[in-house]
Amino acid sequence: MILSFMDRIGTHQFRLPSPVWGYLPQLNEWGKNSLVWETERVGGQDHVPVFKAVPVYEGERLEVFAALGESKKAAKEKAAELMALSGHCVSLVVRELYSLTGFSVQ
Repeated sequence: MILSFMDRIGTHQFRLPSPVWGYLPQLNEWGKNSLVWETERVGGQDHVPVFKAVPVYEGERLEVFAALGESKKAAKEKAAELMALSGHCVSLVVRELYSLTGFSVQ
């Protein structure tokens, strides 16, 4: 049985962000090769663009965590914060336990 990302009860605790280590690098480290980002310019003037970022975890596009920003990085940081604080990020140990019981955790 495959669980959606939103069906999971998270166990991973992220550190409070700092100017150097925000939610984006923490989430990228947590997601390893399973997390990618879709970013696109969605508006704004040439000198003030607006970008949208959407996380994609194990192929599941998580539009609920989509965010806008003045740069691709800013949009991804905002989306990463939403995802990190969602309560759905499961730690690696729990993911392995799920796989031993026959569940596939996304």
